Amino acid sequence: MSLHYLVKTIFKDLEEDHFKILRILEKNMRKYEVVPQEVIVRQSNLDESSIEKLVKKLNLYKLIWSPRGRTKGYILNYNGLDLLALNNLVKKNLVESIGKSLGVGKEADVYEALSPSGENIALKFFRIGRTSFKGYGKKRPSLSLIHSHLHASMEAARREFQALKILHPEGVAVPEPIAREKHIVVTKIFRGVEISSAQFIKDPSKIFSKILDNIIRMYNSGIVHSDLSIYNILVTQSEEIVIIDWPQWVRIDHPMAHVYLSRDLTNLIKYFRRRWRINIIQREYQDFIDKILGETFNTAKDKNLLKGVSG
Repeated sequence: MSLHYLVKTIFKDLEEDHFKILRILEKNMRKYEVVPQEVIVRQSNLDESSIEKLVKKLNLYKLIWSPRGRTKGYILNYNGLDLLALNNLVKKNLVESIGKSLGVGKEADVYEALSPSGENIALKFFRIGRTSFKGYGKKRPSLSLIHSHLHASMEAARREFQALKILHPEGVAVPEPIAREKHIVVTKIFRGVEISSAQFIKDPSKIFSKILDNIIRMYNSGIVHSDLSIYNILVTQSEEIVIIDWPQWVRIDHPMAHVYLSRDLTNLIKYFRRRWRINIIQREYQDFIDKILGETFNTAKDKNLLKGVSG
């Protein structure tokens, strides 16, 4: 079901009691795999006949579902969580309307939106486990202990928003954070395409220097991205960069921080060397690279990769 259909058709047909049911399901999803109807009755202060009518419409609109063969109960899905979060953003006077899609990925969807003041903003909807929740847990250790994909999406949004709030004031090239609501991160609008698919880059050395400069700024702010690659660094037509996808960040005192940073740096250096034959690294960046990778690059081949001259 498309987000625009949810917003333009279903959202307008829901009453406050419908959102009350959705809130109860979200509140209890950490405790129950399937939230029993008796819990909904108790926490809503509504009678069973009223609840039956409410959940019937919610189920019809595919905002919740009721597994068969179990005690009567309900499960919130992404459609329901989307409307619950958007309803809160509207009430907080942060979102007026939803625009076009800016990007669809395995773990998140990004949409352009408009604030009540007429400002263009971006809404990032986390969709953890859309392809494989078990597979996600293997690749995202910070979320591996969370067993609900909706809960994992909310935690990913919380972590990303936290990182943006720390890094943006420090001048790191990240989307400017505005708000976080459940699994949605709201930021100022940002543009760009992945470096891996950008065909317009004229000065790759300049792009590489900007990336290294931002990695150092992150490090000085006490943060390591831990999943940085050419696929989550966007570049604009004017060759500015935006670094996205922050749920996996760690602080520099994390026991794996050095390993993550070494891996990220190594992969980026190899990519820019392979694709654009960049052999010159400015001394200020070379010193940082030597500091992080000095003990990591042990072979002669790898050491040659790091041999740059001041520029």
